[in-house]
Amino acid sequence: MEVSVIPSTPSDQVTLWWRQARPDLDTHSMDVFGRLRRLQVLVELEASTTLAGVQLTSSELDVMVTLRHADTPLIARNIAALRGCSRAAMSNILAKMEKRGLVVREPNPADRRAVLVRLTDAGEQLTDTVFPKRLALEADLLSQLSEAEQHQVADALDLLVNAMLRRSPLPPDPEAV
Repeated sequence: MEVSVIPSTPSDQVTLWWRQARPDLDTHSMDVFGRLRRLQVLVELEASTTLAGVQLTSSELDVMVTLRHADTPLIARNIAALRGCSRAAMSNILAKMEKRGLVVREPNPADRRAVLVRLTDAGEQLTDTVFPKRLALEADLLSQLSEAEQHQVADALDLLVNAMLRRSPLPPDPEAV
């Protein structure tokens, strides 16, 4: 099967502009991060069709999946740390989800400053309905690559993730949160 390759991406064009305008700048990081941004945009465009019918964002689904597999309610700030976002952003996400009846936020009896979050029955049912669709979409997107190519991509991404975790304030082990 012959695969057509797009010779350049918008990030390649942006890199070229910067190399022409400011040859003193080292733009090599754009070769990686520009592609990651482009990939994120493409995946979100694809995922939006899967999530559109249920009025759910990818961030909300990620939170729901995290809560779905928690043995006990989770502290909101720990969900933020796991998801790699600010406490304020997580608070906004949870407030929207709570209004729609997907999660419940309750005071933490052990710490008055913390809020415990759990999925409602409706949130659990929605997670169990939507997440398999998201997985099917991702499998379809990856079907353009051979199994060996998928492993190469995953290995390369692991290299980058691990390098970044060495610098990150996020805990390297999600169980440590």
